Amino acid sequence: MLENDIEIKKRILETARDQFFSHGFTKVTVDEIATRIGMSKKTIYKFYPSKDDLVRAVIDSTLSDVHACCNNIIENNKLDSVEKLRQMMTTAALHISKMGKPLIEDLERNAPHVWKEISEFRNRRIYEDFGKLLHEGRQQGIFRNDVDEQLILLIYANVIRNVISPEILMQLPFTAVQVYEAIVKVIFEGILTEAGRKYHLSPIKN
Repeated sequence: MLENDIEIKKRILETARDQFFSHGFTKVTVDEIATRIGMSKKTIYKFYPSKDDLVRAVIDSTLSDVHACCNNIIENNKLDSVEKLRQMMTTAALHISKMGKPLIEDLERNAPHVWKEISEFRNRRIYEDFGKLLHEGRQQGIFRNDVDEQLILLIYANVIRNVISPEILMQLPFTAVQVYEAIVKVIFEGILTEAGRKYHLSPIKN
């Protein structure tokens, strides 16, 4: 692929992401995206044959960014498990807030195959990333050992899946980020040891 093509694809994805995240999937047209970029619709279709392909590319790019950020946090040996969790939760909440409720609701209703991809990715990250940090934290004495790891992961995965969903969010006077932060607070403070609790709940030092 020529460098110029790479730059064009990047511009298309960035503009489409902004539009989809703000207005949802069905309300945004390829014509509008083309106009905002200042290129023809034909050029967009050269790289993305349909709007469905375009929204999938946007979601794939976003999920890849989340995975890369989480992986960098996990591999940072300067952080202990609690701080890694803090930063991972901040990263997850940030991406949830960017995606926005209109798009989440729209995808589940009108592009269920894309929503399924998001859900499957979320489950993988819970079991792989959170699972790794949970195991690491237990070895460090930060997380409790009297509750089975797989049970904690199962509880967390099901709470996230059943609460961070369009149907539930539509009924709540809270954003997805606020709900997510509440879930994290309840679950993670519940599995901290006394030593981990003192560190986790203490003010962050400069």
